[in-house]
Amino acid sequence: MLQNLNFISDQLNLSSLVSHQSHKPWTRITTSQKKYHHSLQCRAICLDRITDSRVDSWKRNKTETNFPERHSEDTSSTSNRIFVNNNEQTNNDLLQNLCKKWELLKAARLVAVMTRRNQIPHFDSCIKLIRGLIKIDYIDRASEVLESMVMSGGVPDIITYNMLVTGLCKNKRIITAVNLLEGMSLSGCPPDVITYNAIIRVMLEHGYIHQAVTFWKNQLSKGCPPYTSTITVLVELVCKSRGVIRAIEILQDLAVDGCYPDLVTYNAMINVASKRGNFGDTILILHDLLSRGMEPNTAMYTTLLHSFFNHGYLDEVDEIVSIMNERSQFPTMVTYNILIKGFCKFGFLDRAIGFFNKMVSLNYSPDIITYNTLLRAICDAGMTDESLEILNCLKDSNTPPSLVTYNIVIDGLAKKGDMKKAVGLYQKIIKENIIVPDDVTHRCLIWGFCHADMVDEAMEILKVMDKNSHRATHSTYKYIIHKLCEYQKLEGAIQVLKMLVSSPYKPYSEKFYSDMLSGLATNGMNNEAKELHQKLIEWKTI
Repeated sequence: MLQNLNFISDQLNLSSLVSHQSHKPWTRITTSQKKYHHSLQCRAICLDRITDSRVDSWKRNKTETNFPERHSEDTSSTSNRIFVNNNEQTNNDLLQNLCKKWELLKAARLVAVMTRRNQIPHFDSCIKLIRGLIKIDYIDRASEVLESMVMSGGVPDIITYNMLVTGLCKNKRIITAVNLLEGMSLSGCPPDVITYNAIIRVMLEHGYIHQAVTFWKNQLSKGCPPYTSTITVLVELVCKSRGVIRAIEILQDLAVDGCYPDLVTYNAMINVASKRGNFGDTILILHDLLSRGMEPNTAMYTTLLHSFFNHGYLDEVDEIVSIMNERSQFPTMVTYNILIKGFCKFGFLDRAIGFFNKMVSLNYSPDIITYNTLLRAICDAGMTDESLEILNCLKDSNTPPSLVTYNIVIDGLAKKGDMKKAVGLYQKIIKENIIVPDDVTHRCLIWGFCHADMVDEAMEILKVMDKNSHRATHSTYKYIIHKLCEYQKLEGAIQVLKMLVSSPYKPYSEKFYSDMLSGLATNGMNNEAKELHQKLIEWKTI
């Protein structure tokens, strides 16, 4: 079988929602925050929008518990008087210096004072200040600085706008985020796909499906490009919360406005349906896809294959493979790995090797994950000699074996009872000093020694684990102690028990020790049980 194995390789006007924040569908959104508006009828400095009450409102906005450098708001009047007495250049020098020192609250107050005094703040410093305030979750203050900058003639970049929109969305302030988006084009920086996705995502996460669809349709009617990633976000989240049928209805609704899904959209929907194991919904999605004259791609077929394997539908796997061959949809490296892993999982080693050989024939280079998957299946089938052959071939290839690879083979040899070869391979990797054995390696050896009644050897490996601070399971200690007592090697059993109670992973429940001693007594080893019990008392373990 291995001869051919190649080892070398709803219709609500959103604008009304913005104008009337008390609208019922939005009652879950906090409306106590000040609405964000741009006075941009002309690109001049507007002084009537910046007042003393705005600066005072900052005191009520939120506490400064999250700010790394504490600054009392009560001292603002002194610094404000200093700022008022400065000219524009001096204040801008102060603004740049405060931003460099990360004194963001003082810098924000300075911007407010400068705007009131008809001074234009340094725009690059404003950008840095806005981003800094957003990072420490001072969203209102960041909004105030951005508004001052815009009214002073500055144009924030799209990154800054998107950071603020995202910050507002994270704080569940959807209406304020929508207001900000509406003013972006007027300020000279139109929103992009990231802006729209952030707002739509938060709407859907809070159950506002109808509002999200209406919002997106309104944006399309205003000339917004029909971003496919936005419709993908919209439909995927609807699919998760309301089901596939509702998602398909929305697709049909958006198609009227010239917004059409692509294969990525359908793949996202199939991924949601497949993870839930609802293949009836998967069929509906595929039917809608085909009705639009589209063909599934390899990524979609791969998603289906992965889902079918997870749910044990092997007949459907064969159907998908046949369809891919008929339509010349060639598998990718990911597809082949899923096929190999799936057939190995269900014990069809010959089919897994067949796909491996086909992958190699198409000049795909198997990675170590592919080899590890095959090796595990080969070892589970008891073909340990073949696994050693593969291991030797990997050493001379471009895909050297990893520690996981060695552990798979050692575990396979140990389970088969071939401890001589298992120990030989273990000693070989120690001698080569390329890979260092870990706790998994040693646990595999201990398991093999215990099941081969080689208790002394198991005890030696346990000592190595103890020396290297590797963790052995409590049942391992218990099993070795039992075997040592059975062979009347009480001194060794005491040593192992001492290692257990001295280990940082020792059991803290007395029930473990009680069950262990009871097991010894039940099997006629009363003297040994009494001796170990006495030791536990001496060590103040029980």
